[in-house]
Amino acid sequence: MSYTDENANGSYGNYDKEKTSALELFRLLFNTRRLETFINLSDQPVSVGDMIVVSADRGEDLGIVVAKYDPRDPVASISGHFMRKAKPDDLQKDLQNREFEKKVLKFCKERVSTRSIDMKLTSCESQLDRRKVRIYFTADQRKDFRGLVRDLASKFHARIEMRQIGVRDDARQKDGIGLCGKRLCCASYLSHFRSITLKTAREQNLAPNPSKVSGVCGRLMCCLNYESDFYRKASKLYPQLGSRAKIGKREGKVSAVDIFRETVTLQMEDEEYKEMDIEKFHRRKKPLNKPQEKGTRNPQQDQSENIKNLE
Repeated sequence: MSYTDENANGSYGNYDKEKTSALELFRLLFNTRRLETFINLSDQPVSVGDMIVVSADRGEDLGIVVAKYDPRDPVASISGHFMRKAKPDDLQKDLQNREFEKKVLKFCKERVSTRSIDMKLTSCESQLDRRKVRIYFTADQRKDFRGLVRDLASKFHARIEMRQIGVRDDARQKDGIGLCGKRLCCASYLSHFRSITLKTAREQNLAPNPSKVSGVCGRLMCCLNYESDFYRKASKLYPQLGSRAKIGKREGKVSAVDIFRETVTLQMEDEEYKEMDIEKFHRRKKPLNKPQEKGTRNPQQDQSENIKNLE
C-alpha cells in the first residue's frame, strides 16, 4: 500500500488520501514523554500497551501505544506510519540508546560550558536507529547554538535538533514529587497544560503565597484547575462572608461558609450562632428591609400618582 512520505521540507504529510483505507490511528508515548499520532496502514492491529516501531522523520523510532483512534477522527497531524511491533532486538537497541543519550548529554554539557552558552540542558532523546538526536533545554532568551550543533553532529554523526522548552515541560521530563506527596501530574497523566492564573487561586480562598500555590516548576500548580469549576459554582450558590441575610423574621450576618458540608453559619442580632444547610438557607431566606433614604420616593406612591394622571 502506498503512503505519503516526507515532503520537500523534510516533514511528514497528513496522510489524507490513506486515512480512508487505514486500519487505525494510534498515539505513541516516547521516552521523554513526547506524544505523537501515527497511522497504521498494515493489516496488523495494535493494542494499547504495545511497544511499536514507527517510521518518523527520516528514521525509525520506538514508543508505547497509549491510545487508539478511528481513521476518520480529526487529528492535528500525523507524524509517521506503523512499521512493526517491537522485537527483542529493538528493545535491546532502545535500552542501549539510554546509555548513548547519557554520553551525548555529557558531551553537550561540556561544549555548552566551553562555548559559554547560557542554557540549562533538560534531557536527550535518540531515535531508535540513532539517525537523529533531539536535545531539550531551557533558556531565558533565544540562543545561537549553531556552533554547538556542529560539535555534536561531528562527534556523533547524526542529525542534531536543539529544542527549547518551557519550565513546565522541563519539570514533566525530569519528573518528581509534588507538595501533595504524589508524582507530578504533568509527568504521570496530563497530556497538555492549561492556563492558570492567580484568579483561580483567589476563587478557592487560597492565599497568593508562592510557596503554597507554586509547583516544582515555579509556576502555579496545575491541580488548581481541577476544582475551579466547583468553586465557581459554589461562589454563585453560597453567600459572601460578612453579608447580611434575613431568615424568617430575624436578621443576621454570615460568619462562616462550609461548601464541603454544604452549610452556612449566621451570627444573629442577639449574638446567637445559627447553622443550617444551604438548601434550608435559600428556602427560608427573606428579602432584607432596606431603610428608605431621604429624598427618594416610594415606588407604590409613584404608581398611584401615575394612575391618577390617567384618570
